[in-house]
Amino acid sequence: MLLRATRRALLAATLVLAAHAGLGGTARAALLQPLDGRGNFHAYVDVVNRWRADDRLDVVTMVAVTNADLATRDEDGDLVARFRVEVTITAPDGRTVTRTRHVRTHALGKADAASRSLRQVCGVIIPDVPFRSGRIACTVYDVNRKRTGLLNQMRSNEARSEAFGEWYADAAPRPVAGLALDDPLYLVHAPLAAWNPESAADPSETGGLLGDYVHPGRIYGIEQDRLQLVIPVWPPAGGVTRREDLAGLRLQVASEDGIYTLTDSIAFDQRGVAALEAGRPAYLFYELDVNRLPAGSYRLAAGPLGGQGRGVVSGFAVVWELGAMARERDMVLGEGFTVFNGAERERFLQASPTDQQLMLDTFWRDLNPDPEAVVNPLQVEFQYRIAYVQQFLGGFGPQGAADSRGEVFLLLGPPDEVEREHLPLNYRDQDDARVKVYDRFTPDRPGSTAKGAAPEGTQVVSPYATIGGVPLDSQVSRSAERDRTEMMHKAGRDHGFELWKYDNGGKPLFTSRLSGRGMGQRFLFVDSNGTGAYRLESSNIVTGEE
Repeated sequence: MLLRATRRALLAATLVLAAHAGLGGTARAALLQPLDGRGNFHAYVDVVNRWRADDRLDVVTMVAVTNADLATRDEDGDLVARFRVEVTITAPDGRTVTRTRHVRTHALGKADAASRSLRQVCGVIIPDVPFRSGRIACTVYDVNRKRTGLLNQMRSNEARSEAFGEWYADAAPRPVAGLALDDPLYLVHAPLAAWNPESAADPSETGGLLGDYVHPGRIYGIEQDRLQLVIPVWPPAGGVTRREDLAGLRLQVASEDGIYTLTDSIAFDQRGVAALEAGRPAYLFYELDVNRLPAGSYRLAAGPLGGQGRGVVSGFAVVWELGAMARERDMVLGEGFTVFNGAERERFLQASPTDQQLMLDTFWRDLNPDPEAVVNPLQVEFQYRIAYVQQFLGGFGPQGAADSRGEVFLLLGPPDEVEREHLPLNYRDQDDARVKVYDRFTPDRPGSTAKGAAPEGTQVVSPYATIGGVPLDSQVSRSAERDRTEMMHKAGRDHGFELWKYDNGGKPLFTSRLSGRGMGQRFLFVDSNGTGAYRLESSNIVTGEE
């Protein structure tokens, strides 16, 4: 049954479930969402604790990487990707445990190798971890691809994706009273009806759950419309003494926005009851039809119906749009970094990948001039601008445009006029452009001789107190003189530059720090390092004209 609730009511409902299902004051959260691996490409990283005995703990790390993010090579006529996964757990006292796994994919066709909806999934098991808290680090290296940059190429540094997070495990799997739930393992396309639950007790890196059915991204909906998971349940240290402990589990699924809540229960079958009575853990498989759930992130809480013991809280996501799954992660991050500001940007960066896409969908839907139309022209125009920035204005990444020209282009569109000097012939060309930033009616001084020659040894003299040249103005711009003085001892004093002119305010698609600032905006970009990466040096948006 679906219940409508506010965010506060959702929190209260979750706490009530915790208290009545045995979570109580000892509630423990599994990894709420998969870790977000970032760097040269994106990876989903999920971490699950697995008790093999009362004093033996294995930590299972699962990784999912989109095919398109892995470089492939031709090996005997087949396209093959190779990557390496390194997992390290560091205890508060400095002790570490680590494990590395090398993975070679199966042969991939060209279409599959370039797909953004197909992923490579693997698991890494660190056995017998001797401590119970610390920090976990997982790095995925693309063996076939080197990191960009001359130094990385010389050192053969491989492209990588890194994820970090806090790690915690209980002191022992068994509670003093009642039942204890271990971390749930999320599955996809698993044959639950024909599965022997006992097989879940023996994970392997190359077969079974980890080899075939694990789902590190925890994304359901269009990929699979049935949520699947397996939950290990441990009996108490003194054995099962109450029939209530065998009643099963209470499970609650609630959306992060507090609108939907779904409560369900899971009963132990005969094998599960027999295992618990014999002092062994039982393994419950659970399946939920998510067709009735809207897109978004969900919190899953589960605990024993007997009212005693230890429960668990984790999360998953539901996605119903193929485009949301197929988009490159850096493009999603860069778009959000550009369109959001302040607290909203911080919320976007902290959100799960699914919630980030939902925030962008809501942002563009609210701006759509025709809400009934299938295509949003403003969103399409923004994607065109991103493509232009990628090709011509320095590139686009997880922090938006790579140089300042790209950011201004995204926010205001193409300029009405551009003055461009890739190799200035006169050291005063850049200074002339600075004056034009603050006085847009300043006349041009074409050529190099009209600006006058520099008196020997007087480079610090204002270029507008000229000898033999055409004076620019009888009154020097104070802001331009300030900028010129600041740049005098900086790199790029005589480098290339671009002066962008917007006479009618540009064409902003949404409200930003550059929109609504009147007409006649001017932006001076300087290639300060001589590498083609332009930086904004002067603008009349902040200080105004004189």
